[in-house]
Amino acid sequence: MTNPIPPVSVVTRQREIREQYVLMLPERLAALAQAAGDARRLSSLAHGLIGSASTFGFTELADAARQLDQATRALVAGEEEAATRIDAALALALRLGEQVATSPVPDVSEEETSARAEEITVYVLEDDPVQARELVAQLRPYGYHAIAYADPDSFADAVRTCAPEAMLVDIICGPDTDAGSDIVFTLSAEGPVPPTIFLSGRDDFEARLSAVRAGGAGYLVKPVDPAVLAERLDQIIGRDSARPYRVLLVDDDALVAAEYATALGAAGMEVEVLADPVRAIGHIRRFLPDLLLLDNRMPGCSGLELAAVLRQQEGMLSLPILFLTADEDLTDKRLALDLGAEDLLRKPIKNAKLVEQVRARVRRARQLQAMMARDSLTGALNHAMVQEHLATEVARARREGEPLSFAMIDVDRFKRVNDEHGHAAGDRVLRSLSRLLRQRLRRSDIVGRYGGEEFAVILPRTNPQEAALILDNLRKAFHAVGFRGGDDKLFHVTFSAGVAGLTDTGDLASLNLSADAALYFAKRAGRDRVHVSGSISASA
Repeated sequence: MTNPIPPVSVVTRQREIREQYVLMLPERLAALAQAAGDARRLSSLAHGLIGSASTFGFTELADAARQLDQATRALVAGEEEAATRIDAALALALRLGEQVATSPVPDVSEEETSARAEEITVYVLEDDPVQARELVAQLRPYGYHAIAYADPDSFADAVRTCAPEAMLVDIICGPDTDAGSDIVFTLSAEGPVPPTIFLSGRDDFEARLSAVRAGGAGYLVKPVDPAVLAERLDQIIGRDSARPYRVLLVDDDALVAAEYATALGAAGMEVEVLADPVRAIGHIRRFLPDLLLLDNRMPGCSGLELAAVLRQQEGMLSLPILFLTADEDLTDKRLALDLGAEDLLRKPIKNAKLVEQVRARVRRARQLQAMMARDSLTGALNHAMVQEHLATEVARARREGEPLSFAMIDVDRFKRVNDEHGHAAGDRVLRSLSRLLRQRLRRSDIVGRYGGEEFAVILPRTNPQEAALILDNLRKAFHAVGFRGGDDKLFHVTFSAGVAGLTDTGDLASLNLSADAALYFAKRAGRDRVHVSGSISASA
């Protein structure tokens, strides 16, 4: 499996793949020459050469291979005069291929690299040092690295030098009542600026209008609730706190598949590559991809045939499928759409374009799934889905002999929060805890809301002691988060947690009961702590 790739290694990895392709090209050309008397075999090899050569930027070779593919298809269809065209196209492809194989490998341009996963950095313009420190500290538990600047000039210089992902700007900075909006307006006149949220003690129309004219994406009146601010930041930068997008790429050309996997991995996706379509069903059930990326023409089983087989499988009717093809014939596209495919993309496709297409499809699929599987208030999985995932993880842990932990979390004195600060504040507390869990836990962990103020966490390949340590760190981080109620007073909230591990003789029911009992113990022991089932004391 290809995990998200560090940005510094992307260009290096893509150049290595191209060097491998050029090194192996003579072998492909030899196979092409040997198939000269077999039109069907020649067509298959030529089609593969179209896709690979175009993917790696060798357009002249790809065009020659396309001419060869078209001529061989014409011969198979009964056009005898196509034999002459085959000889000419084959000779051209072999000559151009030899030139590629003996020439220096071209560099990978920045345009060919895909969008990359980035660190979430936020610049803050705030002349009050106390408020600046509070903002920086309050955003840290949500995974934002905030850097504060006290004056507009140093703030602007920093943006020009290295732009952040988002900006928080106090409109009133120093004696000038519009210094914040003015500096953002100046920056926007120089070029595109990051999404900006304006913060201000002013709530008048003129202040809001100046923020709009400066291109502000949001406006919050001080004092700012950290949970609301984090939620707005998530929205304006399009942050997805769920697990990385998972893509199963099925392509019999290993180097082309490696190129696409590198591009998608560089964009923060998890990619598994499969050369044999016959094994796809097992891989889908194990890997649980968000999207299937299929090469249309593969030996033994085409992409269209594989899609038809998958649509017969329970649970795979809604799996998004994108086809890749070097064919110009639109017949396959109509067939692909009939099978419920998202689209059929023509090779060559730029890496950035491929990433864009995959992201759009997965984002839409997850949104549809979320409507059915997630709690509308917090975005966490609902109770039924947690139990479904837990049953899957129990079976996997048994099969692979790996540890599995299950935790139940309950917000302490939540009724008091609602009574003293209002139900709107209580809702923000629940959303904040859900966001904190989903952002700070590992990608393999699963978070759900059981109902009310109770949450559940599944921690695969983790023993109870390790799980307790992870949750205890989250407990401390959550306690540091500040909230504001209807009276604008800052308050803090804690949670208690119970952790249970899957035993040799345990099952789904016993795991639920053990975690619930451990949570009850943590509550009785004084709250604001994590207790492990079967242990004597709880950590606080």
